[in-house]
Amino acid sequence: MSNEVEKWFVEQKYQRPRFTQSYDYNKLVRDKIADVLIDTYEWNYWVTITFGYRPILSEVEDVLYKSNYRIDKRIVKKTDKSTMGPEERTDWILFPELGGRGLHYHGFIKLNVRPNFKTTSYEDELEWMRTAFTETLDKMNPLISTLTGGEKIDFRIYPRSERRLDNLKMVLYTLKEQVRGENREGFDRVSNIIVSRDDWKPSPISKRRSPDKLEEIPERPNKVSPFDFM
Repeated sequence: MSNEVEKWFVEQKYQRPRFTQSYDYNKLVRDKIADVLIDTYEWNYWVTITFGYRPILSEVEDVLYKSNYRIDKRIVKKTDKSTMGPEERTDWILFPELGGRGLHYHGFIKLNVRPNFKTTSYEDELEWMRTAFTETLDKMNPLISTLTGGEKIDFRIYPRSERRLDNLKMVLYTLKEQVRGENREGFDRVSNIIVSRDDWKPSPISKRRSPDKLEEIPERPNKVSPFDFM
């Protein structure tokens, strides 16, 4: 990854708390790895989402937040529940990486409520999830102002394996930049880890009353405006 791309993200001065001490880096990275490897975080899917070459960080998080909301709304519609409570909302843990075509996020998704795909024409839950991500992210493209030409938000999604070694490989691949991030100048990968339950404070979603339109989705709780620094 060129220094120019690294500089692009640093200069955005996106307002997320920055960890400056090696202890903070080590503790956070260790905690996130432990959550996955010790099976306390029983994730169901591994996902990679790309946003074009040089996206705006605040726009990227808006897309991820709204995608989390929209997919949960789709899930609750495929259940016999009228409301998905905060504790039932889908958990996302997302790790940034600057490589290849620019910023992308690798993440682990835990479904606390499963969609009833058997009432649909989908072969299995994975096919249902792929369609949910495809249709959700297609609507998010206008939210990334830096997309040009034929660029679009893209993704890959894979189910958790029954083989522990396969899952370990996914985790190590995801964290390869996080582990060395504390020794690198520039874009703070650790501070830009997203933990949906902590960062987005998920609210209940009603099958009928909660909005569907992007512009009506409540703003993410951790969004910072310029006036917050005045």
